[in-house]
Amino acid sequence: MERGTKILKKSPFVIIKSLVVVEVGAVFVYLLAALLVHYAKIYRSLPIADYLSFQIAQALFIFIIQGLILIFIFLRWSSESYIFKDDRIIYSYGFLRRKEKHILFDDADSFEFRQGLMGRIAKYGNLRIKTKSGKIFSLKYLPDAKRYVGYLNNLKAVKDNSKIFRQTPDMNDLLGKKENESLEFKSSFRWDLRGNKLNKSLEHAVMKTVAAFMNTNGGHLVIGIDDGKNIVGLEKDFATLVKKDSDGFENHFGNIFHNVIGPTFRHYVNISHVSVSGKPCCILSVSPSNNPVYLKSDDNEEFYIRTGNGTTALKLSEAHKYIRTRFRN
Repeated sequence: MERGTKILKKSPFVIIKSLVVVEVGAVFVYLLAALLVHYAKIYRSLPIADYLSFQIAQALFIFIIQGLILIFIFLRWSSESYIFKDDRIIYSYGFLRRKEKHILFDDADSFEFRQGLMGRIAKYGNLRIKTKSGKIFSLKYLPDAKRYVGYLNNLKAVKDNSKIFRQTPDMNDLLGKKENESLEFKSSFRWDLRGNKLNKSLEHAVMKTVAAFMNTNGGHLVIGIDDGKNIVGLEKDFATLVKKDSDGFENHFGNIFHNVIGPTFRHYVNISHVSVSGKPCCILSVSPSNNPVYLKSDDNEEFYIRTGNGTTALKLSEAHKYIRTRFRN
């Protein structure tokens, strides 16, 4: 199964409901036809009447028809599924000929939850999707539908934020802002300006901020400018690398990122190299993640979020509660 893919079946209650509806309809048609046709008389004219009484033949006929109806309803239910991917919902149906309907998250305007009396009793509901063009799609008989509405609204918010942080920001715009939940400045990546030496703990501090951005709502981390907006540049960082330029910086950043966060999250971070007052700087544009991001530290894992203009480590119980709310998948 693809990463980020979830397959959801309709509530089994739909089998019972369909069976009741079909059975009631079949009985009605049978009784209506009995007023117009004499079944026993027609049956006695058939050769099989010499071997089976009308009552036994009638019972066998009803048994076979009910069995076929039950098989049809079950096959129809088992062939239907809703496949949730990171970019769309796929309604898959048809047990003889497979068909699919795709609903792209980019086209979705809102997700709503609907539930009637039977839904509350049988614990299912309907998920109503309204597209930007005004079309309405309903995903019916979903178990725990309310939770999935919350999950989809959260996923949509994450994707909307991701679009913002995929774009290279304007440096003048960033310099005009104060540090906040989605913006932080750091003077360097690995060179300690005060101690005038290499300090790898600074790399860990950068990765904490990156992980916190992914676990919250995304953000921009500017490296080469301190929090007082003084332009430091990255020349001293470059001097510590094997390849002493922006390419070497990006390669080293990628190696550290893979070691402490993991390569599967690398696509959430876009690096832009800019020159400010003639000095090289870089902007890390970090999109919010669809899954919780843990930072490896020695033999432990840490969980960080952004709170105001700072990065905060959460305790295990706090992280568990936060993850259940932020990542509703």
